[in-house]
Amino acid sequence: MIALLVTPMIVAVNAQTQIVTATPGYVNLGMTTSIAVTAPASGTYTLVVEKPSGLSTQLSLTFASTGQKQNATFGSSSLGFQSLINQVGTYNVFVEQGTQVLGSTSFYATNKLVVTMDMVNGGTCSYIPSATRGEKMFPRFYISYASNGQPLTNNTVGIKVTYSLPDKTVAAAGWDSGVHLYVGKLYPNWNYTSVGPWSPTASISDGAGNSANFTYTGTPFTISPAQLSTTIQLADASTNQVVTSLYSGETVNIRATITYPTNAEPVSGFVGPLDSATRGGNVKALVGYGYYNATAGTFGGSAKNPGTLLGTVTMSYSGANGTWTGQYTAPSLPGTLPAGMLYQVVVTSSDKASPPNTGLGSVSVAPSLGSQPSATTTSTTQAVPSTTTFTTTVSQIVQSIPTAVYAAMIVLLVMGLIIGLVLRMRK
Repeated sequence: MIALLVTPMIVAVNAQTQIVTATPGYVNLGMTTSIAVTAPASGTYTLVVEKPSGLSTQLSLTFASTGQKQNATFGSSSLGFQSLINQVGTYNVFVEQGTQVLGSTSFYATNKLVVTMDMVNGGTCSYIPSATRGEKMFPRFYISYASNGQPLTNNTVGIKVTYSLPDKTVAAAGWDSGVHLYVGKLYPNWNYTSVGPWSPTASISDGAGNSANFTYTGTPFTISPAQLSTTIQLADASTNQVVTSLYSGETVNIRATITYPTNAEPVSGFVGPLDSATRGGNVKALVGYGYYNATAGTFGGSAKNPGTLLGTVTMSYSGANGTWTGQYTAPSLPGTLPAGMLYQVVVTSSDKASPPNTGLGSVSVAPSLGSQPSATTTSTTQAVPSTTTFTTTVSQIVQSIPTAVYAAMIVLLVMGLIIGLVLRMRK
């Protein structure tokens, strides 16, 4: 019996080389990719790129030796294949020699853009979630290619950026060279009507066919009516002195100056006085004491928050500087007010915008201590040698003295007597 020993044949295995690659493998329309071919042997090969539509473009490459590499650009009208990447989808790449396909790869083209946005105000360029009339608003759009994240700029061929305003009209965003973004603008003046929530939309496209339709999905930006600035002065109608307390029968001149608020960079034409002709101002003053409900515009409203309205004054425009005037005569006032309460003059205002801008200001005055001065008049006739009669009017001011003051005077008088007696005894 003859035994046969069979020795297995060992075959050397070489690492397989990728004959053809495309870098980058993910591009946007209008971009280029570099196709690299590594020759399996010397000779001439045909490099074919088939577009998503099925149309193909080819290029011949000749290699002198095995392993030699050559690159060809696809996507340029003047280089390599001289063919553009202008279709969305997969581009198949083949290396052929005769009828034989020796290697293949592919790359993908998209037309998608990535868009985000934020909002800043004028002057300080601070991020804002909302604004009032008179504040400039700038929606800023960050736009980049989906394939590589590179931003689109004003150098992007054929770029166009539009966005929606609160009134549903469409405006074009411009390139801001300072922040390198496309930026829109909204300047709501004192009578801007499209107040409320605003979620901008945007449409972006370039000359290569890339595009995006964007809708802001965060918390809507809110535009609100402005709060008018109010300052109040009270003066006694008889003496023209500043009123710090109020007594029964007193007549008070109410003077309120009402203006539109300013900011770091206000909308042109917004800041100014509230007048009656141009901005249709409507101003009134409420006089009362206790709790004032600013929402309801009334004094009081509940047992826990009592308050009493004493009178309402319709204010008239003085004709200049946003100054409105009115006059109030106090009725018979309570002898005392509940603890912690003061008299209040509350001035409310609005304009003819829709919805209106409104203002609210108040000033507090204390009740007068004791009764107020009362005047009595007596007439005396005096005879003089010249048979002419003069009548002299004498006004006597009678001031009632509060009990506490009267008691203090008695104590001082007694102390004075005691001190006098002591001094006299020492002599």
